[in-house]
Amino acid sequence: MFPRWLTRAAGAAWVLTLLVGSGCGDSRDWGLRRQVPPEPTPKPADAVDPVLADTVGAQVVVGSGAPLRLRGFGVVAGLGENGGSDCPAAIREYLLDYFAREFAPRDAADGRARLSPQRLLDSPDTAVVAVHGLVPAGAPRGTRFDLQIEALGTQTRSLEGGILLPCELKRFDVAASGKGLVAGRTLARARGLVFTNPFGDLERGAAAQNARRGYALGAGRTLEDRTVRLLLQEPSYWMAQRIERRLNERFGHDPPAAQAMSRGYLTLTTPAQFADDPEHFRELATHLYLESAPELIERKLIELSRHLDEPDPVLNHIALVWEALGRTAIPHIQPLYTHVRPAVRFYAGRAGLRLGDAAALAPLTQLAEAADSPYQVLAVRELGRCRFPQAVQRLVPLLDTDDQELRIAAYEALLAQRHPAVVTREFYSVLDPTQVNLTLDVVQSGGKPLLYVRRTLEPRIAVLGPDVHLSVPLFYSHPSDWVTLNALEGSSQIAILAQTRTGRRLSDPLLVPPRVVDLICALAGVPVEGEQGQLRGIGLGYAQIVEVLDALCAAGTIPARLVLQRASVVDLLGPAERPERPETDAPAPSAGQNAGQAPPAGAEQRPQRASDWQRPE
Repeated sequence: MFPRWLTRAAGAAWVLTLLVGSGCGDSRDWGLRRQVPPEPTPKPADAVDPVLADTVGAQVVVGSGAPLRLRGFGVVAGLGENGGSDCPAAIREYLLDYFAREFAPRDAADGRARLSPQRLLDSPDTAVVAVHGLVPAGAPRGTRFDLQIEALGTQTRSLEGGILLPCELKRFDVAASGKGLVAGRTLARARGLVFTNPFGDLERGAAAQNARRGYALGAGRTLEDRTVRLLLQEPSYWMAQRIERRLNERFGHDPPAAQAMSRGYLTLTTPAQFADDPEHFRELATHLYLESAPELIERKLIELSRHLDEPDPVLNHIALVWEALGRTAIPHIQPLYTHVRPAVRFYAGRAGLRLGDAAALAPLTQLAEAADSPYQVLAVRELGRCRFPQAVQRLVPLLDTDDQELRIAAYEALLAQRHPAVVTREFYSVLDPTQVNLTLDVVQSGGKPLLYVRRTLEPRIAVLGPDVHLSVPLFYSHPSDWVTLNALEGSSQIAILAQTRTGRRLSDPLLVPPRVVDLICALAGVPVEGEQGQLRGIGLGYAQIVEVLDALCAAGTIPARLVLQRASVVDLLGPAERPERPETDAPAPSAGQNAGQAPPAGAEQRPQRASDWQRPE
C-alpha cells in the first residue's frame, strides 16, 4: 500500500496537474526606449587613469549597476494543515483574477476539471504569499534568481515543504505599490519548491520562529533582457554613436551589444556568451579602447607593459584591457606567463586563458598547485571555467588537501567540467516531479570527510569522501518530528521513520546502511515501493535534510564538517525592503562621486580563508 503520509501531496495534486505554466509573453527591453526625462550630466573625473585612458570607461559611468528588486503575490500549495486562507482583500481579488485568467482551462471539452480559484485560496493546504527577488544588472532573458517568500495573513503556520505555484513578478516600487498591488508589466515569472531557512538560525535554535518565511532557490526566471545604462561624462551624439559602433564591433551586432539612445547615454545588452556573468561583460565593455587601429593598439600594449610593477587592482585593470582587445593581445601576453612576479603571471594567464590561449594553462596550473600562493584558489577557479577539459585533470589531487576553501574550489571546477571524479544524482519532488528537490554530488576524495551545502540558485549537497560512515548507536529526532533516525549498538542498518503532514502518523521504518550517501539518498528519494514492498525513500525537503545533516555533524555522529556556501539568500535579498528609484529614473552622480557606478574592476577581492566558510560552532 502506498505510504499514508503522502496524503499531503494528494491535497495539492489536483492543483499541480492543472498548473503547467503560462507563456512568457512579448519581450521588451528593460532599458526604456520610450519617453524618458533628460539625463543630468555626470561630473567628469578629476584625473584620468593612464591604464584606462582612451577606453570606453574613460568616457562613461555605469548608471544602473545595482540589482533590481521584483515583487509579486502568489500561492504556496502542499502545506497539509499548515496553510491559511486569510489575506488582504485586494490581493485576494488579484489572485482570483490571475488564476482564472492564466490557469483555468480554455475549452471545457478538453476533459479536465475546471480549476476553482476560490477553492484554491480557501484550502488549509495553501497559503497566500508575497514574493520578492533581486535581478542582477545586465541579466539576459531566462536568467534564474532566488526568491524570498513571506506568508500573508495570520493563519499560516509554516511554508516548509510547499511549492510556489506559478506567479508573476513586477518592478518593486514602494511609492507606487507599498500599500497595494504591484503595478507595471510582468518582468519575470516564478515557480518552485519552498523551504524555510535552515542556515542562519540552526545554531540559535530559532528556525521555528521563521517558519512563515521561505525561500525558493533559482525559482525566478526573467522574461526580458535587463539592459545597463552607460552615462556619458560629456553628453554628445557623436561620442554615443562612436561607443556604440566600437562595442558592437567587438561584441556583436546581432543582436547589438550596445545602442546609443540619446546624447546622454547608451544601453548595454549582455551577449549570449556572457549570460552567466553579466558583470564580466560590463567590465570588458568599459575596458575596451575606443580606437581599433593596429598601430594605436600596438602602442597602447607597450604602454601597459610599463605598469606591471603596480599592485593587484591595477593589474586587474590591465588584464581586463587585454581581454577586451581580444586575441590580438595574446602575443604581448605570452612572454608574461614566466614573469618573476606571481601576480603578473596570474593576471596574464587569466587573460590568456579567457582568450583561448592553451599556453596559459601552464602558469595557472603552477599557481593552482603552489600551496603558498595567494592566487591558488583564484587559479583553480579560472581553470574550472576555461574551455580546455585537460585543465582540470591536475586539480583532482587538490580534493585531498586540508584547505577547505581549496577543496571546494577544486570540486566546483571539476563539476563545471563534468569530470568523472564527481558523480551527480538528482532527486525530484513528491509534490511536483518536474522540480528537483535535491542534487547530490558524490566526490572521490581521500581527504578528511566534508559536506558542502549550496544556498543559492539550486539545492545541492556535495559529499567529499564517498565512504563516510555514521557512528552507531544513534538516535535523532527532528525538532518538528518530521523524521526520526535510530540505530542500536553494532547495528548494520539505520531505521528511518517519517511523519505525515496531515494526521501526524508515522510511516513504516525504512532501513539503510549507516553511510552518509545512503542516508541522503533515503531522505531525499521519492517514496516508492520496491519489489518486496519496502520503501526506497521518504521525500524529505531540502531544508530538513540539511537540518538533519547539520545536527549529526555537530554531534559527531557524522565524522565530517558541514560547510555552507558563503553567500546566503538572506544576504542577497537583504533584511528589509527599501524604496528604490524606478529604472526609468536612474539617480544622477553627485558632485563628489559617480553615483550608481559599479565598483571598479580592480575591486575584485581575494577570497577569504576557509574559516569563513565554516558553520559557526
